[in-house]
Amino acid sequence: MSFSDLVIEPQRYSAVQQPAVKKNNRINKVTASSIAGSAIGIAAGVGAVYSLAKKGNPLTSLKNLTYSEGDVLLVGLGSVLGGLTGGLIADKNKKNVKPKLREASQQFIGNMVFPVSILAGANKILEKYVFKTSATPTTWQGILLKTAVCIASLVGGMELGNKVMNKVNNKIFKEEVKHDVEPEDYLVHADDLCLTANMVLKDFKSISAVTSKLLPLTFIVAGSKTGMQKND
Repeated sequence: MSFSDLVIEPQRYSAVQQPAVKKNNRINKVTASSIAGSAIGIAAGVGAVYSLAKKGNPLTSLKNLTYSEGDVLLVGLGSVLGGLTGGLIADKNKKNVKPKLREASQQFIGNMVFPVSILAGANKILEKYVFKTSATPTTWQGILLKTAVCIASLVGGMELGNKVMNKVNNKIFKEEVKHDVEPEDYLVHADDLCLTANMVLKDFKSISAVTSKLLPLTFIVAGSKTGMQKND
């Protein structure tokens, strides 16, 4: 091998690798921007919940802040909008705009609004017709019942929500795409498990205090996934 071969070979290798490096850098930039946007959106949602709670009770602090179903949706909306914004800013490929918008509606409405609304309705029924007549929410029977209702509401609500949003989005975006519920989508509902822990174990302050602090962090999946969507 001559000296000229040693000089030319690295140049040839660099030219081949350059497109791949640029693509990886672009993907990493979109990923980082989506995660950052989601985190900012979550912080904004928590700030809004805190502000509203403070108006109702001046003694409320971030340390003792708890979340209702409506609060959960507010924080979730912040996460999805934040992740979407971050992804759109970093991703210059216009073909990826539609998948991100579609994922945003799927995550918020299909994976949050439907399950959380069904959960809220089911809990109201329990409070009105069950716990006032034959059981109390602090007994082990009451805890098991609320836990079972929670799981059924979240899984059933997510499946129903995604089916509805599939049909709605297919008409809005004029394309047939089936959005299946992926394993990571259920990670989104770590938030609802935290919410349910607050509801089921609200009389156990030490436990509900921990779950309330973890609750906002669980939304990072939904927002990040929204911003990272791309046209396959």
